[in-house]
Amino acid sequence: NPCSNKKYELERHDYDPRHGDVCRVKGGFMGLYECPEGCHETGGAPPYCAKAGKGVGGVSGPCRARDPDAPPEYRCDDGNVCIMAVGSPKEQFKGKGDYYDDTCDNKCGDGRSGDTESWKAIGRMCNSDWDCSLAGVCNHHGVCECDPWADGVDCSYFKFQPVDRDRLGYIHEKHTSWGGSIIQSSDGSYYMYVSEILCKVDPDIRVRCGLSSWQTHSRVVKAKAYDIDGPYMRLDSDVLLHPEHHNPTIHKSPQTGHWHLFSISGPAGPIERMVSTDEGKTWSIPMTVSPRQNPGPVLLPDGSAYLFYRADGIDLPSPTCSDEGIAVQFCPSESEPCNQPNDIPIFGHTGEDPSVFIDHRGNYHMLFNALPYKCVPKHQQGGHAWSKDGVNWSTPRVGAFDTTIKFSDGTHVKCERRERPQMVLSEDGKPLAMVSAVTGCPKALGGVAGYENGGAQHYRGGDDSFTLVQKMFV
Repeated sequence: NPCSNKKYELERHDYDPRHGDVCRVKGGFMGLYECPEGCHETGGAPPYCAKAGKGVGGVSGPCRARDPDAPPEYRCDDGNVCIMAVGSPKEQFKGKGDYYDDTCDNKCGDGRSGDTESWKAIGRMCNSDWDCSLAGVCNHHGVCECDPWADGVDCSYFKFQPVDRDRLGYIHEKHTSWGGSIIQSSDGSYYMYVSEILCKVDPDIRVRCGLSSWQTHSRVVKAKAYDIDGPYMRLDSDVLLHPEHHNPTIHKSPQTGHWHLFSISGPAGPIERMVSTDEGKTWSIPMTVSPRQNPGPVLLPDGSAYLFYRADGIDLPSPTCSDEGIAVQFCPSESEPCNQPNDIPIFGHTGEDPSVFIDHRGNYHMLFNALPYKCVPKHQQGGHAWSKDGVNWSTPRVGAFDTTIKFSDGTHVKCERRERPQMVLSEDGKPLAMVSAVTGCPKALGGVAGYENGGAQHYRGGDDSFTLVQKMFV
């Protein structure tokens, strides 16, 4: 039993970054607690009970202790990512656990080396480009030759360049942000349409209040940079969409060259579209195109579009840790709403935040959050799926990207969550950089002083968040 005193019982706070597990005196008297074996008290301040030793950034994390009476609670997702198999609310979890902690006894396979690929297990050779995740080619030796941005024996993982601390993307001195989308103008400048979150109380005085008010105080603003990875500086006059607007994604029409900005006008939708004929100087009146949320549009040459979105309450196959799924609807033209959504998931894995691009070979790739809501831990939440036609999709790779940010000086930080992924492409459809929303990083973003151009000094840690831009290998 992790509680040495028999008068105490284990009180768990699974994956709450502000509260560790504690041994609470039986009867629930507040304040009467001790720390489980192997953990230490933090003087009555969060996380109350912390792990022994120092963690990333010199700070120990919250204490985590296993309930000795609990059944196995963890499983290997996608064969290579260890996550909780059971949890609350129970209706969102299907399946059972095989292991007792988040190591899964090191039994989950190594997806990068091909431990989880059937074609590697049978003959250890690829048979087609599909086996290479359509992110590379299968050569005549049966080996995948990955595109520069892809990694792993099956090319299903993303290959990032280390981040320059002076080019973190978008970190505003006053406002938290949660993801954005980038487009390049004809003069070579890069513009980011980013979801910025105001403080709920005293927004003119308080700064960077975190994610707590994203559902009511989000707005879409415009920022500019001369390099793809920033630093992006907000154009103060350009509050494009006032609260509540969130989840922006910007795309250039292959038919007209016009810019199309999709966003949601409430915490769970609907999805709106605006069009600019002059590269963002003026915009059409927002038009509601879908009642759903998390827009992931693909604009087609004939003026129509696929709109991938998040659907809730989906009956996904077991095992799963959430009932959120990704579905698609068809939009006949830019001047009318999309067809009614059917909420039929395009694959059996849970997911949200879909973002889809067409590569230089004409193949479709989807980035998404593969471990939404109650799925924990989220360190391997990056999802990647692929398709030849945008209709028939692969089983996703879970863990295609993770929450660790590696820097060009050789250091790194591990954050809690990395969501809202969107790819920035070259003119011919080759990935250049990925934009994502990041939170739960160490306050000092690695503890290195002297990097002020990138905005790292403004980040407050905890549930504060910022919008990271990380270059791909090209």
